Amino acid sequence: MFNFPFRGKLTTGCRPAPGNRLFGTNHRAGSRPCGDPMHATTSPHSGRPSALSLARYACSNPMRALGRKAYRRLPTALTLAALLSGTPALPDQDAETGAPIAGLAVGLDALRWQSHTSLVAEFMDYHQLGLRWLRTDLNWASVQSAGPDSYDWRDMDRIVAMARMHDMKVLPAVGSLPDWAWTTDADGRKIRDARAFGRFMQAAAERYAPQNIHVWEIWNEPNLQGPFPPHPDASAYAALLKEAAAAIRDTDPGAIVLLGGLAAVMVTDLDGDPAAISALDFLETIYAEGAGSSFDAVGFHPYTGTALPDPSDPQNGWGLMSGPLRDIMAANGDGSKPIWVTEYGAPTNIGGGGTSHDDQARMLGSAADLAQRTPWIDALFWYSYRDLGDDPQNREDWFGLIDAQGHPKPARAAFERILLQLQKVR
Repeated sequence: MFNFPFRGKLTTGCRPAPGNRLFGTNHRAGSRPCGDPMHATTSPHSGRPSALSLARYACSNPMRALGRKAYRRLPTALTLAALLSGTPALPDQDAETGAPIAGLAVGLDALRWQSHTSLVAEFMDYHQLGLRWLRTDLNWASVQSAGPDSYDWRDMDRIVAMARMHDMKVLPAVGSLPDWAWTTDADGRKIRDARAFGRFMQAAAERYAPQNIHVWEIWNEPNLQGPFPPHPDASAYAALLKEAAAAIRDTDPGAIVLLGGLAAVMVTDLDGDPAAISALDFLETIYAEGAGSSFDAVGFHPYTGTALPDPSDPQNGWGLMSGPLRDIMAANGDGSKPIWVTEYGAPTNIGGGGTSHDDQARMLGSAADLAQRTPWIDALFWYSYRDLGDDPQNREDWFGLIDAQGHPKPARAAFERILLQLQKVR
């Protein structure tokens, strides 16, 4: 079990067992294997990041350009009190603003097992929320399960079509190696050939760029063992990132490539359970491997346990991101590159160490306020849409805006107001 930090104290990780997250193993009943056992797919409401994306990629002409247009953040309009009130104050509509993207990220396995009727109902609720960005995983192991020359896009096609029907943009978080992409030598199991991933990403970009997908997140939490078995390997990831970026840019020159959302791990421990590499060590290695030019923004998951996000606290996921992570980017000439917060959230199993419903809403509002006031944050995705279950000791079950029975929590109304507010100021 990957321990969830409380009161913002991060040790080797920042939230519950990564096995339930993108490209990890879900041990809940009804799970279905797909590709490598560490990448088992799951039942309809499996644990995939539903994330609120509160950032707008305000780039000048081509999407991949790093220079953001000059803009002024709204210093007072999107304060926490305004966001959580029923009638938040509106800013001066004539002021030039840099309102960030606001969206929700859910996983492929939270959607693909659903019946057509239930999927339509869920997307209708997204629409009711005012959602314009949806993050979901594109599972390489699923698409190419039958071999390197096979492609089965049906699961992703169904979700992309539903999103387009509701005028939503999709951010795919791509990952999970198929069985045939592994090899074993004296040192253990390794990725056979990073170029195979490049070929897959070229096919994906060719298929989905015409469907208005121009932002790609390469893997999810690659600094954790679950999403990157048999153990995290920054050098191996750098090789995948290079191949992916080259393939995407060759196909869609204006596309944005995100370095896979790093978990806010503070201490590297390759002998831990699970093994983990600190976000700082991982990013340093990416630069050392010459992959700094292969991403346009850093994806990060600054979970803070039950504490509010606090950029000034080095033991808080938000502080790790705002301080040492940004310092590493600046030291490598990437001070102008933005960060996309592709997951942030809090569980509401208060009896099992989570937070209250009201405090979850406050954390959402605080994160939205910080994203709005931080020039280098281009996106904030809230995790997640629906609770996955009701086990009081399983924090992974409790991150939703609504509970497992579909009843809304206060965070849902707060999220809807945030989305409405950001729509108005753009």
